[in-house]
Amino acid sequence: MNAEESGLAEIPALMAMLAHKDGLIRKKGREGLEALGKPAVAPLCAALLTAKDHHVRWAAAKALGTLRDPDSAPALVDALEDRNSDVTWLAAVALENLGQEAWRPLLQALIDRGVESVALREGAHHVFSKQKAPEFDDLLDTIREALEFGELTETGGIAASEMLKRLRDKAASR
Repeated sequence: MNAEESGLAEIPALMAMLAHKDGLIRKKGREGLEALGKPAVAPLCAALLTAKDHHVRWAAAKALGTLRDPDSAPALVDALEDRNSDVTWLAAVALENLGQEAWRPLLQALIDRGVESVALREGAHHVFSKQKAPEFDDLLDTIREALEFGELTETGGIAASEMLKRLRDKAASR
């Protein structure tokens, strides 16, 4: 068994540690998953979205924030609506750290359900509050302003759609 196979074999045990009642064991499991890197992303995303225990969701969000893998962005966006505020905070911080890698799923979520979800709007406001990109600053300013008071105005929704279009066009031109 090579090192990669050995690491993959450890994932179930490390994931189980996230649910342990002892916080030090949970921390050791999280750190072990972080050390594995990319192979741990999918199980952590699944745990973030489905675990009943908020400690598991918290540890998954924390680990995904450390790993900074763009594949985790959709799960982190969904976690902005978690029922535990500590989980939502860690998800927002992780998305903020992903930068532009988080924008597409976050903008799409705002367009799809931003009007109905206060938690999503608050998380998006946090994520976009410090983001900068010269080719997007006009739209970022509009989105930040639209989310300033916890609402998604029509102007904000239009800006989110336009920003998503620009991101797609930018990706297509590569």
